[in-house]
Amino acid sequence: MGHEWMTARLGPVWQAFLRLLLICVLSLASLAYSPARQLLAQLPEDTYVVQAGDTLGSIAAQFDISVEELAAANELANVDVLDVGQVLNLPRVNASRAFILARPGDTVQSIATREGLSPARLAILNRVAPAARLFPGQRILLARESPRPAARLRFGAVRIVSIPAAVEQGEAGWLQVEASRPLALKAEWDGAPVGIWPLVIREDEGAGAAASGEVTVWGAYVPAPASMAPGEYLLRLSYEARSGVTVARSFPVEVEERHFASQQITLPPEQSDLLEQTLLQSELDYLRPIWSQAATPVQWRQTFRLPLSSPFPTTSPYGLERSYNGGTLQSFHTGQDFAAPGGSPVVAAGDGIVVLAEQLNVRGVSVILDHGAGLFTGYWHLREAVVEPGVKVQAGEAIGFVGTTGRSTGEHLHWELRIYGAAVDPMPFLDRPLLSPLGEAGLEQRNGQDESGQEEGN
Repeated sequence: MGHEWMTARLGPVWQAFLRLLLICVLSLASLAYSPARQLLAQLPEDTYVVQAGDTLGSIAAQFDISVEELAAANELANVDVLDVGQVLNLPRVNASRAFILARPGDTVQSIATREGLSPARLAILNRVAPAARLFPGQRILLARESPRPAARLRFGAVRIVSIPAAVEQGEAGWLQVEASRPLALKAEWDGAPVGIWPLVIREDEGAGAAASGEVTVWGAYVPAPASMAPGEYLLRLSYEARSGVTVARSFPVEVEERHFASQQITLPPEQSDLLEQTLLQSELDYLRPIWSQAATPVQWRQTFRLPLSSPFPTTSPYGLERSYNGGTLQSFHTGQDFAAPGGSPVVAAGDGIVVLAEQLNVRGVSVILDHGAGLFTGYWHLREAVVEPGVKVQAGEAIGFVGTTGRSTGEHLHWELRIYGAAVDPMPFLDRPLLSPLGEAGLEQRNGQDESGQEEGN
C-alpha cells in the first residue's frame, strides 16, 4: 500500500530515476561478490593478475619482456614485492607470448584462429577437448606449429639463443647460445643442470663501433630419455650481470612421442633375485652421482665410434619396453645390445676419463667413461675390465672384453650413453658432430638485441 502510494505521488521522471538507481546498486553488489575468475574477464588483454608464487622475473620471462620494462610500466618502487591479485600492465614489446588469458566467449577454435595456431595442437597442449568451453581468465598455453621467427629476446649480453624446435623421446636436442661478452652462463633443463660450455670465440661481423667485435658461442645437449612423458618442458638460461643481479630466461621445448617396441625376457632361476626392485634401486642410487655431474671439461672433438672392433648385429635396440619372466612391461631398455662373441675386445667410443671399473650386481663387470660436458658412456656385462678409474683413454682404446656377467642371458655388450644422467639412444652419436658450434637443422633462433643493436640489462 505504502509503496504504491509513494510511486503514485512521484512523477514519471522520479520513478525512472529510482528504477535506474536500483539497477546500479544491484549491479555494483553483483560485481563485488563475483568470483575473481569473472573479474579477470573485464581486464584488457595487455594486463596480468599476479598469482601465488609469481615473481616479477617469472612474469617478465613468460611474456618475453624485460624486468626493467615491466617495473617501469607499473611504477614499481620495489621489484621484490608483489601482491597476489595485483594487476600489472604489460608493455607490448613482443607479440609472441607463452600464454594468454581467455576472453569471455573464447573457444579453442577462436583462440587458434586469432593466434594463427592449430586447434588440435592447442587443445593437446592445454589438455582440453577441441570443443571444450573456456572460462574467462583461463590460462591458455600457446604453441606454434613451426619454429617461431627471430624476435627480440631482450636478454642482455646473450644475443642469440638457438633451441630445438622439438626433441623426440630417446633423442638429444642441441642448444646453442651466442654472447656478446665473456660471462658465466648456466642452463637447466626440466629443473636439472645442463653442461653448457663455451665452444669457440669468433669475430662478430655485424658488430658496431661500440661493440667488442667478438662473440662467444656456447653449446649443450638437451636430452629426452624414453621415459620422459611427451609434453612441454622449460629450458632455462641464466647468468650474473655486471650489477650482480641474476638475469634469466626460460624457453619452452616440446618433447614428442616416439613408438618403442616391446620385448619379453626369461631369466634363469639363479638370476631371479636380480629382479628385486630394492636391488635395482640401490644400484641406480650408487651410479646416479657418477653420471649426473657435468663439471668435467670436454674431452673429445670427434664423432663417436662403435665400441667394438667389428659391427656385430644388434639384439636389443634402445628404448624397448621390457618385461621379465612373463611379468608386465616395467622398464625401457637404456642402451644398445650387440651380439658379440665372448672375449671380443670392447673399446672406448670416444676420448674420456674412466670414472668406474668394477663388478655390479645387475650390470655385471662395468666401465663408465666421462667424456666431459655431462656426457657419459657405459659398457655393461663385461667378462673383464682392463682399465682403472682416473685413467684417460682415447677413442678405440681397449677397455675390456665382452662377457655375460650380471643380469644377462648370454654373451653380449650393452652400450649406453647418458647425458646429465638421462639415458638416450647412443646410435645417432655415431653420425652427428659432437658439440659443433654450427647450428643444426630444426633449430629455432631468437635474436637477443633490440632494434638499435645495443645490449640490455648486461
